Amino acid sequence: MIKSKWVKGGFLILLSVLLLSTGFWIAGTDKVLHDLKQFPAWVVVGVLTAFALNLAVVSFRLGRLLKYFGVTVPHGIATKASLQGHFASLFLISLFGQVAGRQAVLRRYGTPSVFVASLTAIERAVLFVVSGGFCFLGSARLLDVSKVAAFFDKISFTQMFLATALCLLASLWFCRSGFETQLLTGMRSKQSIGRFFEITAITFVTQVLVLGAFVIAGLGLAPEIGFWNYLAAAAITSFAASLPISVNGWGVRELTAVFAFGHIGMPPSSALAISILVGLCSTAVILAEFPYALSRHGAVAGEDLHLSGNATLGRLPIEKIATWGLVIAGTVLTFFQIHLPLHGGVINLNFADAFAVLALASVATHAFFSRSLPVWSVPKFNLLLVAVGLLLLFSFLHGVQVIGVTQWALAGRLLGWLILLGYLSMGVLAVSYLGKLGIRRFIETLVASAVVIVLFQAIIRWLAYSGWIDPSAVTLKLEGYSGNRNSFAFQLLTCSVLLIAYFRYLSKSASQVRLGPFGGQRDIFLAAGHGAILAGVVLSGSRAGILTGIILLAFAGLAGFANRRMLLRSLIFGILIWLIFAWLLPWGSQLFAEQVVSHLEVQSVFFDERSDPERWGTILRGFEMWRDAPWFGAGLGVFIEMSSQWFKQPIVIHSTPVWILAEFGILGAAALSAALIWILVSVARAGFTKPQNRAVIMLLGVFAIFGLVHEIFYQRIFWLGLGFCIALPFHARPSASGRVRH
Repeated sequence: MIKSKWVKGGFLILLSVLLLSTGFWIAGTDKVLHDLKQFPAWVVVGVLTAFALNLAVVSFRLGRLLKYFGVTVPHGIATKASLQGHFASLFLISLFGQVAGRQAVLRRYGTPSVFVASLTAIERAVLFVVSGGFCFLGSARLLDVSKVAAFFDKISFTQMFLATALCLLASLWFCRSGFETQLLTGMRSKQSIGRFFEITAITFVTQVLVLGAFVIAGLGLAPEIGFWNYLAAAAITSFAASLPISVNGWGVRELTAVFAFGHIGMPPSSALAISILVGLCSTAVILAEFPYALSRHGAVAGEDLHLSGNATLGRLPIEKIATWGLVIAGTVLTFFQIHLPLHGGVINLNFADAFAVLALASVATHAFFSRSLPVWSVPKFNLLLVAVGLLLLFSFLHGVQVIGVTQWALAGRLLGWLILLGYLSMGVLAVSYLGKLGIRRFIETLVASAVVIVLFQAIIRWLAYSGWIDPSAVTLKLEGYSGNRNSFAFQLLTCSVLLIAYFRYLSKSASQVRLGPFGGQRDIFLAAGHGAILAGVVLSGSRAGILTGIILLAFAGLAGFANRRMLLRSLIFGILIWLIFAWLLPWGSQLFAEQVVSHLEVQSVFFDERSDPERWGTILRGFEMWRDAPWFGAGLGVFIEMSSQWFKQPIVIHSTPVWILAEFGILGAAALSAALIWILVSVARAGFTKPQNRAVIMLLGVFAIFGLVHEIFYQRIFWLGLGFCIALPFHARPSASGRVRH
């Protein structure tokens, strides 16, 4: 894992170069170079000055954030940490680079890497809101307002925002701990609210400086276009460049600039020249000031790493607060993703990916500076992760020889593996800094989120069916916010596994746990939640999900992995919830609604005559591809690149084992099968008295059965759940017998 950041950085550099090359291809290299020479000296000086001021303000913001959490360091140290973070971001993905660079300086003052990661998350969250607001205003000026609104409706942005808030509130209302009660009380204080607005104001200033750099460059080339047009185009470009999907914004910024500045009448070559000038000046400022970050400085005594004594939050450990924020945010947002269409396939972007990257950065920097790798209850698990990564790399290079570099194989699969490592890393952070609290709150939050999404989606679909809300805001099938009903069913089954395995643990009333209105009936409350999850699987119409769920419940009951009374109660609750949404409410709508929208029933159809032949066709084509290259496979990304010749659009193989055989061959399939068997054997040796071992067995079983007819290797929630089940604290070591030594 220590070396993974360099691998990731190398491929992100390659991705940025490819995107930048695309921009040059669109605009023409000669024209871009010609326009670059047209910038007057005052423009270059102005852009450099804007970024120098921006760097100073960003460093000031970091110092203020550190002080808010009781870590007092001289302004010069905060500046050095900020510079180190920006310098590392020149070579790595920005989130990873910021954490690694800052930790290199702040670790001398005892700050844990998870705290640095959380500060970066706070900064990015505020930046996303501020920059996104500028982008929305810029889009409304340059584009048709109706098109902007249609875009947000298409991705169900409003629904996602409301559902996310409800998921978080449900988790905190029903199951929050004493630690969270104290933390939330402090967050509602006037002091904390004031600090939030101060950080937002500082971020607003940083964005104004960045936008000013674009405007200065634009006015230097074509002043007749106008200040406000440049500002609107800059807002869109800056927002895209701030997303953590490239190295320091390169490539993404240039392509977006061609689009945004093209809407105000600027030719592609001039738009690209502006973007390149901004990128070069930003890099030049960082490189010019970086030597200061390397200068020697004496040791400065900092305060204890607790919240300031005068804060209403009390003296809570900052590493615990930081981990709680990362884990809760990552857990809730795992359910929300959008599909980004790219040449050669569709890339799934999950809203929790940014938190996964931060978790990976935190664990990797801790491992680097402490000279110790993460610890798992499965022996040699780090070696297994490295082996899978090397297998993906080999298959990717094999595919490059056949079809060249494709975005799906590079960004979706190869770099996607590092994202999955981030989801595993969340478990390491939780058990290391939160202990049993982290495990319990993770499961409770995951289950609460699943229940909220099922009920929220069912109600929304019923309202659309009744004609009481706009039907265009609802998908044809109940799929949560995963973009696919089978993916949603798999998410729900993962939640079911964790609830079944940890039911006895969760049902115990602990003095520090707030049980909400269900204090004396926690068993019934958990059974009702599990019933809603099971009803959601049926309402999704996923046949694979329903069949896998039946096998899961039967196995859990017969093997003694589940509380049979809870299973019976949850089945009763599930049937009742299903009857209400699939039959009772639609029947009432038919009686009282003026006109129903028949194709938007809450219960999704079980059979799709259009997609079923295509799905089975991918499996047959996958076997054919495997027969043509049985030992090493065709290479990563080859199938989806060639699938357009066989189907109407690029499509993946709808079977994880067949996909592995087709693109990795027998040797790759054997290696992955051996890793799966090793995990099963290791867990079996440790015994099934612990809930985490039962959960691992059921997770792998659901993964294997569901994956027969769907490609689910990259389902984030599986790796998130697996990480929480097998991760051990940083200082723990499993013995040969599978027991943990501290």
